[in-house]
Amino acid sequence: MRWSIFLWLFLAALTGKSQSVEFKAEAPEVVEIGEQFRLSYSLNQKGTNLQVPTLEGFDLLMGPRTSTSSSFSSINGQVSQSVSYTYTYVLEGVKEGTFQIPAARVTVDGKQYSSNTLTIQVVKGNGNAARGNGNRATRPEAGAKVSDENLFVKVDVSRKSLFMGESLVATIKVYTRVDLINFGQSKFPSFSGFLSEEVPTPQRVELSRENYDGKVYNVGVIRKLLLFPQHTGDITIEPFDLECIVRQQLTNSRSFFDDFFGNYKDVRVRRSSRPVTIHVKELPLEGRPADFSGTVGHVTMRTSISTDSLKANEAITYKVIFQGTGNLKLIEVPNVHFPADFESYEPKVTKDVNTGENGMAGTVTYEYLLIPRYAGDYTIPPVRFSYYDTRTNAYKTLRGNEYNIHVEKGAGGNSPEGNVASVQSFKREEVRQLGKDIRYIKTGDLDLYEKGSGFYGTMAYWLAFAVPFVLFVLGSLITRRRIKANADVARVKNKGANKMAKKRMKIAAVAMKNRNPEVFYEEVLKGLWGYVSDKLNVDKAELNRDNISEILQYKSVNNDMIQEFINVLDTCEFARYAPGGKSAQEMEKVYRDSIDIITRLDKVIK
Repeated sequence: MRWSIFLWLFLAALTGKSQSVEFKAEAPEVVEIGEQFRLSYSLNQKGTNLQVPTLEGFDLLMGPRTSTSSSFSSINGQVSQSVSYTYTYVLEGVKEGTFQIPAARVTVDGKQYSSNTLTIQVVKGNGNAARGNGNRATRPEAGAKVSDENLFVKVDVSRKSLFMGESLVATIKVYTRVDLINFGQSKFPSFSGFLSEEVPTPQRVELSRENYDGKVYNVGVIRKLLLFPQHTGDITIEPFDLECIVRQQLTNSRSFFDDFFGNYKDVRVRRSSRPVTIHVKELPLEGRPADFSGTVGHVTMRTSISTDSLKANEAITYKVIFQGTGNLKLIEVPNVHFPADFESYEPKVTKDVNTGENGMAGTVTYEYLLIPRYAGDYTIPPVRFSYYDTRTNAYKTLRGNEYNIHVEKGAGGNSPEGNVASVQSFKREEVRQLGKDIRYIKTGDLDLYEKGSGFYGTMAYWLAFAVPFVLFVLGSLITRRRIKANADVARVKNKGANKMAKKRMKIAAVAMKNRNPEVFYEEVLKGLWGYVSDKLNVDKAELNRDNISEILQYKSVNNDMIQEFINVLDTCEFARYAPGGKSAQEMEKVYRDSIDIITRLDKVIK
């Protein structure tokens, strides 16, 4: 175990020694007069004899303070070590201006290394400078009031005048000197007149220090886009609207207890940027090549071919590769003049283009599939491509290579008929079989008919129109009649009263068969009262033994029938609560009497 630890540490030490030396300086880009900030030098290996340059424009308050950190990792048996030595100085800006901190020097294993140089801008500020920490956001002033001067949004553009085909970067920023804690609703410009490409930015807006008009602001990038103008003339970028949520102190004091007891309020403030006008110029006409297609930037071109010797009906690939910066996605398919005996297909296009702050950069590849059909010697002339070079502000024409192709006789002879090249599919197009792409006139038994004797104009033709129309009209009438009938609730209940009563009586019949008198008499009562309620359109709660006679008499029911109905009700009520009268014969009699009285009432009550 002890030996394994020693071996692991030894390997880690060797790994650390094999790393290249990195010596880096870091400091904020902008500070205020009187503000204290840190200047740090980081080194990934142990060094000696650190030499820091003269710091013009700054007072050295403290340093160097040295700190060391290290880490070990072992992944799949590979041991790595990371070591960092940091030398920190605390400086203070003493006068306004832009100052450069030259490179520092350090010695590692007898060899001297230099750091990067830094440029720091010192501005006047407001006299309340605090300690700075890198280029991160500073703490806002306590009790600062929200105004157009200390909170605003702005659309920064990398240029306001450019040629058609060039690009510019539009950066939407928020500038604040107050306690900005969040954002609300926003409305981005439509960028009408531009083709826009999103430049990747962090999803979370992080504030950093920036000098604007001699003041230090906390600045956050909301969105960044690469814009390509679509026409010449003046194009205006519309204002950007943003709702800012600012936290304000209710008192001028600033202490730990203010935040603890909530001595603040959150205020919603809307801010809009100013419109920005971009002037787009037409590319110069002088010296413009005839084959110029609109590409602007700095581009290189190279061509290649898979082989210069093959047999007929075999496949070769011809590539044209563009690389550089500019509007690469707008590069059109190059016009290549292939030999007439070469069958060519639509090129396969591969675009590996990245969008960044410096514009588009990457490669665009056009790959052609070629199949020579006859033996012989052929020449592919050089392809030409013209573009406008923004580095020299002039048109340039690029030329590819010329290729001489030797084609030998194929296995099936020079005739291409019946030979199929087994090749890769490009854009889902398959290689065709020559000689089989013509379809002959149909022969054999044909189903012919005399001109004018077809389906058009016959009785079946007109019935095909008339029958659906008649069915549609009948269906509409029936549907309207049904809707009208269903709208009359009383009528619907009246028509369904007998059906609901029969449903209840069926449940009662099952209970009678199962010798369950309680359920039987209860369902008979529900059936009788429910029938009368639906038939007469009277709520069940309003019906009782006392008023049922009057209601039935009003509906022209004779007294004998009313008395029979009441007798059945009384029998059921008595049987439910009395100990006797629950024999099978009694239940059967009640069931017959109930069916009889409901049937007779249904004939009388309309």
